[in-house]
Amino acid sequence: MSGQVVVAADKTSRVDVERVLGPGSWTLVRDDRWVASYEVESEAVARKLVAHLRADQHPAVAGPPDSARAVAWNNRNRPTRVGMRAEVCFPWVSSEAEIVIEIDPGLGFGVGDHPSTRLLLEELDLRVRSDDSVLDVGCGSGVLAVAAVCLGARQAFGIDINEAGLVAAEANARRNGVADKVQFSSVELTEVRGKYDVVLANIHDATLRRIADELVARVAPKGWLGLSGVSRGQVSRLRSAFPSVDFEEVKEIEEWNALIGRVNIE
Repeated sequence: MSGQVVVAADKTSRVDVERVLGPGSWTLVRDDRWVASYEVESEAVARKLVAHLRADQHPAVAGPPDSARAVAWNNRNRPTRVGMRAEVCFPWVSSEAEIVIEIDPGLGFGVGDHPSTRLLLEELDLRVRSDDSVLDVGCGSGVLAVAAVCLGARQAFGIDINEAGLVAAEANARRNGVADKVQFSSVELTEVRGKYDVVLANIHDATLRRIADELVARVAPKGWLGLSGVSRGQVSRLRSAFPSVDFEEVKEIEEWNALIGRVNIE
Protein backbone atom coordinates (compact mmCIF):
# COMPACT_ATOMS: atom_id res chain seq x y z
CA MET A 1 0.00 0.00 0.00
CA SER A 2 1.32 3.43 -0.93
CA GLY A 3 1.77 6.33 1.47
CA GLN A 4 1.33 10.06 1.25
CA VAL A 5 3.29 13.06 2.50
CA VAL A 6 1.50 16.39 2.92
CA VAL A 7 3.79 19.39 3.39
CA ALA A 8 3.36 23.14 3.72
CA ALA A 9 5.90 25.76 2.71
CA ASP A 10 6.36 29.38 1.78
CA LYS A 11 7.95 30.47 -1.49
CA THR A 12 11.45 30.27 -0.05
CA SER A 13 11.21 26.93 1.77
CA ARG A 14 9.57 25.19 -1.20
CA VAL A 15 13.04 24.88 -2.70
CA ASP A 16 14.32 23.05 0.38
CA VAL A 17 11.32 20.73 0.45
CA GLU A 18 11.79 19.80 -3.20
CA ARG A 19 15.42 18.88 -2.49
CA VAL A 20 14.00 16.12 -0.27
CA LEU A 21 10.83 15.12 -2.13
CA GLY A 22 11.48 16.24 -5.69
CA PRO A 23 9.38 18.63 -7.79
CA GLY A 24 5.80 18.83 -6.59
CA SER A 25 2.41 20.18 -7.58
CA TRP A 26 1.81 23.06 -5.17
CA THR A 27 -1.48 24.72 -4.28
CA LEU A 28 -1.63 28.24 -2.87
CA VAL A 29 -4.02 28.08 0.12
CA ARG A 30 -3.44 31.66 1.40
CA ASP A 31 -0.88 34.43 1.21
CA ASP A 32 2.54 32.76 0.64
CA ARG A 33 1.36 29.42 2.03
CA TRP A 34 1.75 26.57 -0.42
CA VAL A 35 0.74 22.95 0.14
CA ALA A 36 1.73 19.83 -1.80
CA SER A 37 0.89 16.13 -1.52
CA TYR A 38 3.42 13.50 -2.56
CA GLU A 39 2.57 9.84 -3.10
CA VAL A 40 5.36 7.55 -1.92
CA GLU A 41 6.02 3.80 -1.88
CA SER A 42 4.55 2.99 1.53
CA GLU A 43 3.26 4.38 4.82
CA ALA A 44 6.62 3.55 6.39
CA VAL A 45 8.43 5.64 3.79
CA ALA A 46 5.92 8.46 4.32
CA ARG A 47 6.60 8.48 8.07
CA LYS A 48 10.36 8.52 7.48
CA LEU A 49 10.13 11.44 5.06
CA VAL A 50 7.85 13.37 7.41
CA ALA A 51 10.37 12.88 10.23
CA HIS A 52 13.15 14.15 7.93
CA LEU A 53 11.16 17.24 6.93
CA ARG A 54 10.17 18.00 10.51
CA ALA A 55 13.78 17.73 11.65
CA ASP A 56 14.47 20.57 9.20
CA GLN A 57 11.54 22.60 10.62
CA HIS A 58 9.18 22.02 7.68
CA PRO A 59 5.51 21.45 8.67
CA ALA A 60 4.68 18.03 7.25
CA VAL A 61 2.35 15.16 8.04
CA ALA A 62 1.59 11.69 6.74
CA GLY A 63 -1.56 11.96 4.64
CA PRO A 64 -4.30 9.36 4.28
CA PRO A 65 -2.94 6.36 2.32
CA ASP A 66 -6.34 5.53 0.82
CA SER A 67 -9.85 6.94 0.39
CA ALA A 68 -11.19 4.77 3.22
CA ARG A 69 -9.12 6.72 5.72
CA ALA A 70 -9.38 10.11 4.02
CA VAL A 71 -12.61 11.10 5.81
CA ALA A 72 -11.13 10.55 9.27
CA TRP A 73 -7.92 12.36 8.25
CA ASN A 74 -9.86 15.34 6.93
CA ASN A 75 -11.92 15.51 10.12
CA ARG A 76 -8.73 15.63 12.21
CA ASN A 77 -7.33 18.38 10.02
CA ARG A 78 -10.24 20.81 9.90
CA PRO A 79 -9.79 24.45 11.00
CA THR A 80 -11.09 25.45 14.43
CA ARG A 81 -13.38 28.47 14.30
CA VAL A 82 -12.74 31.30 16.76
CA GLY A 83 -15.55 33.82 16.90
CA MET A 84 -16.69 35.38 13.64
CA ARG A 85 -13.32 36.35 12.15
CA ALA A 86 -10.62 33.81 12.95
CA GLU A 87 -9.67 30.16 12.53
CA VAL A 88 -6.82 28.10 13.98
CA CYS A 89 -5.47 25.42 11.66
CA PHE A 90 -2.46 23.35 10.72
CA PRO A 91 -0.18 25.03 8.14
CA TRP A 92 -1.24 22.47 5.50
CA VAL A 93 -4.98 23.16 5.97
CA SER A 94 -6.92 25.66 3.90
CA SER A 95 -8.87 28.45 5.62
CA GLU A 96 -10.72 31.44 4.26
CA ALA A 97 -11.10 33.20 7.61
CA GLU A 98 -10.19 36.87 7.98
CA ILE A 99 -7.53 35.91 10.54
CA VAL A 100 -5.77 32.57 10.05
CA ILE A 101 -3.65 31.34 12.95
CA GLU A 102 -1.35 28.51 11.85
CA ILE A 103 -0.30 26.07 14.55
CA ASP A 104 1.93 23.03 14.19
CA PRO A 105 2.35 21.45 17.64
CA GLY A 106 5.53 19.57 16.80
CA LEU A 107 6.42 17.73 20.02
CA GLY A 108 4.39 20.21 22.09
CA PHE A 109 0.77 20.09 23.19
CA GLY A 110 -2.07 22.02 21.65
CA VAL A 111 -3.47 22.72 18.19
CA GLY A 112 -6.41 24.85 19.30
CA ASP A 113 -9.17 22.30 18.80
CA HIS A 114 -9.46 21.00 22.38
CA PRO A 115 -12.54 22.40 24.18
CA SER A 116 -10.45 23.82 27.04
CA THR A 117 -8.32 25.78 24.55
CA ARG A 118 -11.32 26.87 22.51
CA LEU A 119 -12.92 28.36 25.62
CA LEU A 120 -9.99 30.73 26.13
CA LEU A 121 -9.61 31.45 22.41
CA GLU A 122 -13.22 32.62 22.35
CA GLU A 123 -12.60 34.89 25.34
CA LEU A 124 -9.52 36.37 23.68
CA ASP A 125 -11.52 37.08 20.54
CA LEU A 126 -14.20 38.86 22.57
CA ARG A 127 -12.01 40.75 25.04
CA VAL A 128 -8.47 41.39 23.85
CA ARG A 129 -7.51 45.03 23.22
CA SER A 130 -4.75 46.56 21.14
CA ASP A 131 -2.73 47.69 24.17
CA ASP A 132 -3.03 44.42 26.12
CA SER A 133 -0.12 42.38 27.37
CA VAL A 134 -0.83 38.65 27.76
CA LEU A 135 0.77 35.98 29.96
CA ASP A 136 0.12 32.34 28.96
CA VAL A 137 1.07 29.94 31.77
CA GLY A 138 1.64 26.40 30.51
CA CYS A 139 1.73 27.62 26.92
CA GLY A 140 2.42 24.28 25.20
CA SER A 141 2.79 24.91 21.47
CA GLY A 142 1.95 28.58 21.96
CA VAL A 143 -1.63 28.55 20.66
CA LEU A 144 -3.04 31.10 23.12
CA ALA A 145 -0.04 33.44 23.15
CA VAL A 146 0.24 33.50 19.36
CA ALA A 147 -3.52 33.82 18.93
CA ALA A 148 -3.68 36.69 21.41
CA VAL A 149 -1.31 38.79 19.29
CA CYS A 150 -2.93 37.72 16.01
CA LEU A 151 -6.25 38.88 17.50
CA GLY A 152 -4.81 42.26 18.40
CA ALA A 153 -2.85 42.15 21.67
CA ARG A 154 0.27 44.29 21.91
CA GLN A 155 2.50 41.50 23.19
CA ALA A 156 2.43 38.05 24.79
CA PHE A 157 4.72 35.95 26.97
CA GLY A 158 4.34 32.18 27.27
CA ILE A 159 6.01 29.91 29.80
CA ASP A 160 6.22 26.12 29.97
CA ILE A 161 8.52 23.45 31.39
CA ASN A 162 8.39 21.42 28.16
CA GLU A 163 11.43 22.51 26.14
CA ALA A 164 10.26 20.69 22.99
CA GLY A 165 6.95 22.49 23.22
CA LEU A 166 8.75 25.83 23.46
CA VAL A 167 10.63 25.07 20.23
CA ALA A 168 7.28 24.49 18.51
CA ALA A 169 5.84 27.64 20.11
CA GLU A 170 8.66 29.80 18.78
CA ALA A 171 8.24 28.28 15.30
CA ASN A 172 4.51 29.02 15.45
CA ALA A 173 5.18 32.64 16.36
CA ARG A 174 7.53 32.95 13.37
CA ARG A 175 5.16 31.33 10.88
CA ASN A 176 2.38 33.69 11.97
CA GLY A 177 4.60 36.75 11.65
CA VAL A 178 4.40 37.70 15.35
CA ALA A 179 7.82 36.61 16.63
CA ASP A 180 8.66 40.24 17.44
CA LYS A 181 5.67 40.44 19.79
CA VAL A 182 5.64 36.98 21.39
CA GLN A 183 8.31 35.51 23.65
CA PHE A 184 8.54 32.09 25.26
CA SER A 185 10.57 30.82 28.21
CA SER A 186 10.99 27.87 30.56
CA VAL A 187 11.16 30.10 33.65
CA GLU A 188 8.94 29.28 36.61
CA LEU A 189 5.90 31.46 37.22
CA THR A 190 7.52 32.69 40.45
CA GLU A 191 10.34 34.17 38.34
CA VAL A 192 8.02 36.15 36.05
CA ARG A 193 8.12 39.86 36.81
CA GLY A 194 5.62 42.59 36.07
CA LYS A 195 1.87 42.48 35.60
CA TYR A 196 -0.21 41.58 32.57
CA ASP A 197 -3.57 42.77 31.31
CA VAL A 198 -4.53 39.16 30.54
CA VAL A 199 -3.31 36.08 32.42
CA LEU A 200 -4.28 32.68 30.98
CA ALA A 201 -3.73 29.18 32.33
CA ASN A 202 -5.13 26.08 30.63
CA ILE A 203 -3.73 23.37 32.88
CA HIS A 204 -4.78 20.75 35.43
CA ASP A 205 -7.08 21.68 38.30
CA ALA A 206 -4.54 20.72 40.97
CA THR A 207 -1.84 22.87 39.37
CA LEU A 208 -4.18 25.84 39.00
CA ARG A 209 -4.98 25.67 42.72
CA ARG A 210 -1.32 25.28 43.66
CA ILE A 211 -0.20 28.37 41.75
CA ALA A 212 -3.31 30.46 42.45
CA ASP A 213 -1.53 33.20 44.39
CA GLU A 214 1.19 33.57 41.75
CA LEU A 215 -1.41 33.81 38.97
CA VAL A 216 -3.37 36.52 40.78
CA ALA A 217 -0.17 38.44 41.50
CA ARG A 218 0.55 38.73 37.77
CA VAL A 219 -2.84 40.29 36.86
CA ALA A 220 -2.66 44.03 36.25
CA PRO A 221 -5.28 46.40 37.69
CA LYS A 222 -8.38 46.22 35.46
CA GLY A 223 -6.93 43.09 33.85
CA TRP A 224 -8.60 39.67 33.70
CA LEU A 225 -7.74 36.08 34.52
CA GLY A 226 -8.75 33.09 32.39
CA LEU A 227 -8.57 29.57 33.83
CA SER A 228 -9.44 26.47 31.82
CA GLY A 229 -8.96 22.72 31.71
CA VAL A 230 -11.37 21.68 34.47
CA SER A 231 -14.53 19.60 34.72
CA ARG A 232 -17.82 20.88 36.10
CA GLY A 233 -17.19 19.02 39.35
CA GLN A 234 -13.88 20.83 39.87
CA VAL A 235 -15.22 24.36 39.40
CA SER A 236 -16.34 25.01 42.98
CA ARG A 237 -13.03 23.90 44.47
CA LEU A 238 -11.16 25.99 41.90
CA ARG A 239 -13.20 29.10 42.72
CA SER A 240 -12.39 28.73 46.40
CA ALA A 241 -8.65 28.80 45.61
CA PHE A 242 -9.07 32.33 44.21
CA PRO A 243 -10.95 34.25 46.94
CA SER A 244 -9.83 37.64 45.63
CA VAL A 245 -11.17 37.06 42.11
CA ASP A 246 -14.73 37.91 41.05
CA PHE A 247 -15.56 35.22 38.52
CA GLU A 248 -18.28 35.42 35.90
CA GLU A 249 -20.70 32.63 35.07
CA VAL A 250 -18.87 29.44 34.12
CA LYS A 251 -18.09 28.97 30.41
CA GLU A 252 -18.53 25.43 29.09
CA ILE A 253 -17.86 23.48 25.90
CA GLU A 254 -18.38 19.70 25.75
CA GLU A 255 -18.15 19.25 29.55
CA TRP A 256 -14.91 21.29 29.79
CA ASN A 257 -15.12 24.46 31.82
CA ALA A 258 -13.40 27.84 32.10
CA LEU A 259 -13.53 30.59 34.70
CA ILE A 260 -13.06 34.22 33.70
CA GLY A 261 -12.67 36.87 36.39
CA ARG A 262 -11.17 40.10 37.61
CA VAL A 263 -9.20 40.65 40.80
CA ASN A 264 -11.18 42.42 43.52
CA ILE A 265 -8.89 45.22 44.66
CA GLU A 266 -10.97 46.29 47.68
